[in-house]
This record gives sequence, C-alpha cells and structure tokens, in this order.
Amino acid sequence: MNYEALGEKSILLLGKTRALNSDEFDTLLKLHKITRVCSYSEDVALIIEGRMMNPYEQSESARLYEESNTPIIELAPFEEWLCRSIEPNRLLMSLKLSRNQERLVNFLQNPYITDELFFKLLKLYDWRCEGLFDNDTNRDVTASIIGRFYADLDRNHNVQYAMSGLAHLIERYGNRELIAAIAELSPIANEIKNPKDRSLNGVLDAIALHPDTQESILRLLLQERAALMAHREPLALERELLGLNRDDVNEILAQNHSLSPHGITQLESDYPHLIASKILLNEDRFGWLLESYAVNLAANPSLTPTMQEKLFALGEDTVLKALASNSATEAKILDRLFESGQFSAFLALNPSLSSDKLELLASDGDAEVLSALSSNTSTPIETLYQLSLDRRFERAVKTNPAFGKHIQTHNIGWF
Repeated sequence: MNYEALGEKSILLLGKTRALNSDEFDTLLKLHKITRVCSYSEDVALIIEGRMMNPYEQSESARLYEESNTPIIELAPFEEWLCRSIEPNRLLMSLKLSRNQERLVNFLQNPYITDELFFKLLKLYDWRCEGLFDNDTNRDVTASIIGRFYADLDRNHNVQYAMSGLAHLIERYGNRELIAAIAELSPIANEIKNPKDRSLNGVLDAIALHPDTQESILRLLLQERAALMAHREPLALERELLGLNRDDVNEILAQNHSLSPHGITQLESDYPHLIASKILLNEDRFGWLLESYAVNLAANPSLTPTMQEKLFALGEDTVLKALASNSATEAKILDRLFESGQFSAFLALNPSLSSDKLELLASDGDAEVLSALSSNTSTPIETLYQLSLDRRFERAVKTNPAFGKHIQTHNIGWF
C-alpha cells in the first residue's frame, strides 16, 4: 500500500501502538500531514488494527470489515513506514538535551530504527553504575541488544534475559560494530578496566575470541585473557603475546596453526614437539625435526606427500600409528597401512579413510576399533546405527556430529 498517499487524510487506529508510544506515533503522523481520529467516519482513509484492542474495538473492527470499503491493515508495516521518517540527528539532539531516559529506552526497543541509529542511541543510555541486569530498565536495554541481533530468537526467548545469552550473541552473531558497541557499555567497559564481576567472564571471553574484535579492544583484554587469546586463529597481537614471556601462553602459541615464521623461530627451541605436530611445515623445518620428533611430525596436518613418504619409510611403529590416524595422510599410504592389518584402531579414527574400508573395520568386531568408529564423522550412517544399539558405544555415536546432523536432517529424533 502507498502510505504516502495518506497525506491530508484521516486514519483510525483501533487498539494501541507497539513500536512507538502514542505521542511519537502522532508526531510522525504530523510529519506526513496525516490526522488520527478516534471514531470511524466516511472520511477515514485507512483503519489500523493495533495491539490490545478492547472488546468494543474488536467489535468495531468486525463491523467495519463487513460494512465499510475502507482498507484495514495490521499495525506493524505502518509503524515500520513511520519509523523510516525519523530524522536521526534531530532525535539524538532532542534526547541529549532532554535526558529523557524513558523515551530513549522506548526507541532502543523499537525494531524498526536502523542499526546505525540504535548504536548511537545506546551510547546515550545511563546505566547508573549498575550491572546489565541489575534493575528493570537495564535489563530491558540489555534484552533489546540481544533481541535485535539474535537471529533465531523465536526458538529461545529466555536468551534475552541471561548473561549467557549476551555471550552467545557475540559468539554466533557478533560483528565488528556490534562487539565494539557491547565493549563500550559502561558495565562491561568498567569490568575490563577493573575486573571484579565474574558473571561477565563469559561475555569478555567471547569478545576476546571473536575474529572481528578490534585490536584496540583486544589490547585492553590482553593481561587478563592472554592464554585465551593465544588460541585465536588467525592470531592477533602475536608480538604482544610473545612479549609476555609466559610459559602457559607460549605453549598454546606453539600449537597455533597461524603462528608466524617469526613466532615459530622464537618458540621452536623450547617447544619442538608442539611445533612438529601443529605448525605449518616447510622442508627445512621438517628436516631439522625429523630425527628427534618423527612421531610428532606424523600427526601434523600440513604434511606434504613427500614428507609423508619419508615418515612412512622410517617403518617405526609409533610413527605409522600417527600417520594412520592423521586425516592429512594420502590415500595410497592409508591403503598400505590398512593392508598391513596392524593399525586398525588408529585407521578407525581417521575421517579420510574410505567408507568401504571403515565398513570392513567394523566387521572386525574389535571393541577398540568399534569405539573409534563410533566417533568418526566419516563412518557410514548405517554402521553408526548398528553401533548405537550397543551400550558401549551408544554415547559416542550420539555425540558424533555426523550422526546428529543426520538425525536432524531426517527429523527422526533420538531413539
């Protein structure tokens, strides 16, 4: 419907407004030169069904459906159209001058304003030195943040009113602008400067780990969450993390696939076994580590075919076991290991092994092999069904992501 054509005409609202309060609704109507009337007449160009209609209004709506030719619509699309008329700069100035927090909260709860305006309004809110959920108004504002950006809110309304909901919002739907806005909320900004509220740990952890978090925010979190940030891939603030010279941080960094060549060089003398098994290899590093750390190298996901052949040629049992379970190992080497009949339990863990070979391993009947197959995401679904009937392997099968995805896809539930 072309709402612009309502200029100089009258509308009838039955019930109450929703996204806008009554005064804001009427103010925006005036911008479009639309008059709101309290009762129906032939001059009414549009009838709107609002929320919480009383019995009289419901009866009137039913009568008008039957007796008038005037269009009757729901409130939501009309309010959305009105909200597009809001002039952001004028609204921001008005709220700054009036310091009307009630009006501000109403706008923060309005789903039809733009995200850009929402973030600007959020900076004006006064948390009154209290926490995100410490009073009703703070709770409503926090809920408005979660509710606006949490895409599948209909499935879990309670997420709006839990600290874990804010952490999950960052993890699942966070982006650079949203994370920056959350980090600037005074309860969180104060916690970053002066940690004392453990209830915010999950939120700050989510910020520290998210790939879109700005480096300026990460620097503020560095001292308290260095070990956590060492897990980030790709790494951020690598030099600063290395500069802390902390054993717990360096041990994690030595296993980070995105560690730079400079970082690898700095850590390889203290953590050669971790470098060998986790870090992106080149020929020089492989050659240097081969003599003493062949088993660790055999577990590395970045092994080239040539490196794999050199490791296989060693013929060492522990090295071959590591190759058997490494998903990067080439098919021709896996085939040779399979034909040897000596590494079934390790091959059963490998998602790169062909499905026909995984089925053959299942027919072996060995409990250790079957346990490995139960958690392998490449094990054929039919085999997983059979394994799920055995109490020894039921839990492993039901926590296998591939099996869970199959159950959800086919909508058959757990059995």
